[in-house]
Amino acid sequence: MVFYFPVIKLTKEKICAVGKGIAGKLPVFLFCVLFINGYNTWFGKENSIVGVILLMGLLMFLKADFGIDAKYSAVLVPLLFVSMGLCAKLSAWNPLVGLVVDAVFLSAALLFTRLDATHSAYLPFFMGFLMLRGYDVTGELFVKRMVSLAVIGYVVGLLHFLGSRKTCGHAQPSALLRGLSLYGPWERWALSLTVTLLVTLLFGDLLSIPKSMWVNLTVLSLMMPIEDDLVRRRRLRIPATILGCVLFIALFGWLIPPDYQTAALLLAGFLSMFITSYFIKTVYNSFSALVTATLLLPAKAAVLTRIGNNLIGAAVALLSLFLFNRIFLRLDQRRQNAA
Repeated sequence: MVFYFPVIKLTKEKICAVGKGIAGKLPVFLFCVLFINGYNTWFGKENSIVGVILLMGLLMFLKADFGIDAKYSAVLVPLLFVSMGLCAKLSAWNPLVGLVVDAVFLSAALLFTRLDATHSAYLPFFMGFLMLRGYDVTGELFVKRMVSLAVIGYVVGLLHFLGSRKTCGHAQPSALLRGLSLYGPWERWALSLTVTLLVTLLFGDLLSIPKSMWVNLTVLSLMMPIEDDLVRRRRLRIPATILGCVLFIALFGWLIPPDYQTAALLLAGFLSMFITSYFIKTVYNSFSALVTATLLLPAKAAVLTRIGNNLIGAAVALLSLFLFNRIFLRLDQRRQNAA
């Protein structure tokens, strides 16, 4: 029996294209590394997740168009970042108080990003809010957290204004409220996502589920505003998460010595900048989340918690989508019958 293996021809053009791609991504990667290292030095490693969220906002909002005049969105960006930190802290006081605070913040973040054409500008605020609820700090660390959200959030807003003031629309903030309808696709998606997250956040607090933010992040990832993405992600989320867990155990449990694990993380972070596949990106996210979790939990517990919470989040998201689709279908039928 003869086996034939595919031959990959590396032409000069392909090599140059790969080289240009790496050269183009390298400055951004180095900036990200320097930003996170500098953030950890100034505001503490315990707040490193805040640095990641602020960096995410900086990269996403630099030339974002929120559908309103840039001078208004430049103010709302830091205001939401600060509100994110305060609301995440207030939510920890009491589950019922947290329910109200969560509803106010999630609704405000969705409303602000309603006219965003990319349908992704809400992610830094939602992911940041869910992660800050999961990684609470107190005392001086909380003060540093809030200072960083205010100062760096202001810088992000300023850079957003400078980078997009000529390309953004010139509408007033009131445009964000114009045309809202329970029969609109965005409004229905926003309502279903908000209600589902409120339920998972409340039950996570009441039942004291370990690292329940992973349940919420799974729901956030699966309940996307674009239907094609939604169907595809339902199918890929769980196997990608399990594969990320297997990679984590293999690499950090057996193959890579502790002295080289930091370098491996940096290399993985750089390579992640070239990922376009949702499946591979989810594998990487699961892997990196487990690395973070082992700082707080034993490696075995971190893996089991991650998989278990992803399964819960996937089940909740699918059930929520089914129920809301039924509700909206009945509303449409009643509207047609009334007409």
